Amino acid sequence: MPNNARAVALAVLEKVSKQNSYSNLALDAALRQAHLDQRDANLATTIVYGVIQHKLTLEYILKPFVAGKKLASWVMPLLETAVFQLRYLDKVPARAVFYETTELAKARGNAGVAKLVTAVMHQVQRAGEPDFGQIADPLERLSIASSTPRWLVAKLTDQLGPERTASILHSINQPAAASLRVNTTKTTPAALQAALADRVPELTPSEISAVGLVAPGGHLAGLPEFAAGDFTLQDESSQLVAPSLALQPGDHVLDACAAPGGKTTHIAQYLDAAQGGQVTALDLHPHKVKLIAQNAARLGLADRVSARAMDARAVASAFAPESFDAVLVDAPCSGLGLMRRKPEIRYEKQPADLTHLHDIQLAILAGVAPVVKIGGRLTYSTCTMVREENQDVVAAFLAAHPGFKQVAVPTAKPLAAHSAPALQLFPDDYGTDGFFIASFVREA
Repeated sequence: MPNNARAVALAVLEKVSKQNSYSNLALDAALRQAHLDQRDANLATTIVYGVIQHKLTLEYILKPFVAGKKLASWVMPLLETAVFQLRYLDKVPARAVFYETTELAKARGNAGVAKLVTAVMHQVQRAGEPDFGQIADPLERLSIASSTPRWLVAKLTDQLGPERTASILHSINQPAAASLRVNTTKTTPAALQAALADRVPELTPSEISAVGLVAPGGHLAGLPEFAAGDFTLQDESSQLVAPSLALQPGDHVLDACAAPGGKTTHIAQYLDAAQGGQVTALDLHPHKVKLIAQNAARLGLADRVSARAMDARAVASAFAPESFDAVLVDAPCSGLGLMRRKPEIRYEKQPADLTHLHDIQLAILAGVAPVVKIGGRLTYSTCTMVREENQDVVAAFLAAHPGFKQVAVPTAKPLAAHSAPALQLFPDDYGTDGFFIASFVREA
């Protein structure tokens, strides 16, 4: 494994490109092997996520200077790392980018390749800022400027309009905040903020979650309070799901698609095992079920969490009718609301995926509907922004299940309504992940 920041970044980007590896997992593994100091680890991380985030933009910038050239598979990712640093990292001197990139080209190839790489970098630098205004097609122009596939730009523009789409796509290329959810069975947001003030002085209360604290960045999972179970990591928008169930301490709750257990443990914070409160957490994959149990144990909530492997579409055959006071379907989805935090998602999905996921989401809702008690609540949530997986699923479910009535999503803090009665958060609303929540009450 290479042992400098730029070499590590290149190795990770190659692995993501060739093996379709998850960038976060590939990066974590590479950093563990490389033993970089914190400064270099931060630089490698910034380069990896930055190149993926801006990939279409970087390809557009480089295209005039590499067109017609036969390049080894690693050269284009190397050039992308260089252009990313030159364009987006003001604090990194250009001379350092030129020197380190050229040395890496020599190490990976030969003097001839290094000369080519250096020449391309000089050409890019001389060309200056790209003029996206030269792109006549407005959808293509926004696609290149925001590094978002054209089909997705067209989809969002059709559903939300060009101005809102441009705002959203601009926001997803801003740095993601670090957010945590306070374990209220052990402490309070104010007490935890005070306890962390010396180490995370920029930690502030969430604008939208009553139990969330937010910082511009930082490795919050490395704090001893995390190991002690005082908090867990969860995006602010995701923290709105458990409150939507309007839970009581003695409720029996089903979390139908639960791994790794973030929402399960949030639900458990509302329950009291002494009063019979229990959340049954399901996931299709047995190895993921272990993650649910581990998270519940770390947070001291194991007495009110029961995890098991099961296909959520088969719930009605495993549990008696009307078994649960509340049911959560945090459905498998395209994840398009996570593009800031997981930039490669934007390149992986295709339009056909939305139709396929719609069918799965609807099947899961139909599968759990019989186990909701009369008067009980069902919440459907996704981390995406497109109608096919959100409003269209809700409409289809209600049409097929007239015994359910959609109700407004309750929140602990007042929020501006987005497509009420459902709650649709976009990344540019509060700087969170894009998220959708719909709540239903069973009346018959």
